[in-house]
Amino acid sequence: MSPAHAPHPTRIDEWLAAAAALLAPVHTAARLESEVLLAHVLQRPRSHLRAFPECALSPGEANGFRGLVERRRRGEPLAYLTGMREFWSLPLRVTPDTLIPRPETERLVELALEHLPGDDAAWVADLGTGAGPLALALARERPAVHVVATDTSAAALEVARGNAARLGLGNVEFR
Repeated sequence: MSPAHAPHPTRIDEWLAAAAALLAPVHTAARLESEVLLAHVLQRPRSHLRAFPECALSPGEANGFRGLVERRRRGEPLAYLTGMREFWSLPLRVTPDTLIPRPETERLVELALEHLPGDDAAWVADLGTGAGPLALALARERPAVHVVATDTSAAALEVARGNAARLGLGNVEFR
């Protein structure tokens, strides 16, 4: 992976150009995905990439980025590469043990909220919770509601439990 103007990328802008060129034939949002992956490797916001395009990557950062770009080029989902997906404005950890929450699934949260009492206690069951997007969104929006989240996968339940703990949501029970 190297841009046309440099035999070996060193700077952030060079790495991004090289990655976008590599991903462009297979992904329509190649530049955006390159930025997301590099920001993940650097553990910085995407704005850092634009603010400091001249910064060089360390060999470890370069190798990590190169590996993620290659995995993305082969079709691995971006959310699995970064380990995160936002749902209902909640940052959720995802793994191959969970499905990746889809944006259109947020409509289920909207529909459930229309039918759940605002301040009254109620019980909600989320069957097949995966990473817990529905359960956690409802628990966040309706703190008086007790949510029971289940899944046949113990690994998925562990991911969902971790998401609930990170978000400080105590009104969710995992089974």
